[in-house]
Amino acid sequence: MAMTEEQLAHLVINWVRSHLRSGHSRNGHGEVSADTDLIATGLVDSLGLIDLIAFIEEQSGRTIDLRDVDPSEFCVVKGLCRIATRNGQQ
Repeated sequence: MAMTEEQLAHLVINWVRSHLRSGHSRNGHGEVSADTDLIATGLVDSLGLIDLIAFIEEQSGRTIDLRDVDPSEFCVVKGLCRIATRNGQQ
């Protein structure tokens, strides 16, 4: 059974919170939701974003193709999850 966008968002939010607790973020505080822009808030840096994309691919079993995606979409939790679930449907 395929993972829904909401299920994946829950996993991503937990990953980001874990990332914050482990000290991998320059902004060690802040609330994380499906609407959070991870880059603009400083919660995840560019290397963290790569790690997060790898995590999403592992959890969803799908490859995330960012070639045809608006950059603002993959910086937000729900945008990343939408991309991952959309890529699995194509």
